[in-house]
Amino acid sequence: LVYVPPLEPGSQQPPPPLLLVLPGAAQNKGTAWDLADINGEHRGLPPSLLAAGMAPASLAGQFAVVAPYPGQSVQSFYDEPRGKILQFVQWLCDESGGGGENGVPTFDPKRIFLLGFSDGATLSIELLTTGRFRGGIVAAYGFTGTLPQLALDRLKGKPIWVFHSADDAIFPVRCSDRLVESLRKVNSESEATKLIRYTRFDKDQEGFTGRVRGHSTGITASRRTDIYDWMMSFV
Repeated sequence: LVYVPPLEPGSQQPPPPLLLVLPGAAQNKGTAWDLADINGEHRGLPPSLLAAGMAPASLAGQFAVVAPYPGQSVQSFYDEPRGKILQFVQWLCDESGGGGENGVPTFDPKRIFLLGFSDGATLSIELLTTGRFRGGIVAAYGFTGTLPQLALDRLKGKPIWVFHSADDAIFPVRCSDRLVESLRKVNSESEATKLIRYTRFDKDQEGFTGRVRGHSTGITASRRTDIYDWMMSFV
């Protein structure tokens, strides 16, 4: 699914940055259009907010957006080979600039940001270690271990904003606690203050209950104006 920000006629503005959205696990029994359904299983993330006219202006007016669909009955991108996702990103870069006729928006290939939720957040951190991406928003990160030093060294200098809720019933908040602590340690104190942000809620902000209680920070983060302005400060 693709979104292109509106441009003034005759505008000489540089190509916008690209936001690559990686959703969490779901049944995925439909098509990519499900990503745009404000009432669907991927509701509340940037594609559905944009389709419903509910996206913050800082997103709609500043970013090109691409949201790949895992595939019918493929539950999660986390199960896909990392090389396959990177090949997709390279294809986007190769095809960008064609005026949109090929279905790929024009964007600046040096300014690609990730927004990952749940499994997509865990995958986003792995992808950020490749050096292909400028930075990212990570909501409900799920890796329970400690990242190896090599991965942390590759994440040094990357702007990363982490969101998690203390009552997350799917991925415990300690996953993000540990990630943020490691990211702050690998950067100098002054760099960490600028580059690493952590929004840690005490309880679910969207009213989720039961087995999905607290696992809604991707929705909460996506509606915020400040995350997009923050990413723009690094372009």
